[in-house]
Amino acid sequence: MSSQNKYKVKGRIWIEINDETFIGEGKALLLKKTAELGSLRKAATEMNISYRKAWYSINHMNKAAEKPVIILKHGGKQGGIAEITDFGKEILDKFEKIKKEFSIFLESRSKSLNRNS
Repeated sequence: MSSQNKYKVKGRIWIEINDETFIGEGKALLLKKTAELGSLRKAATEMNISYRKAWYSINHMNKAAEKPVIILKHGGKQGGIAEITDFGKEILDKFEKIKKEFSIFLESRSKSLNRNS
């Protein structure tokens, strides 16, 4: 192998409940954006996904978990608001921690592949 070519171990991580995806990169970003903007519609727009897809993702998470991750409150002309729950913050923090640990693991495996080159 030439010194220009480097092996890199890649991977994605997600958490499942009952063999169904509960949270992964996309849903984690949706939770973050919704918490930041206070609106599921604004989060969906910023992420360039449909409101329907965003709503479905949050609804799926809320139904799958033992507690809701986001509370959606319907509004009038100004639209509704969305609030991340303490449980939602906890899930997001745990996912981010696992993701960071996984990233460190992938980097170490990549380095070990390239050591003997």
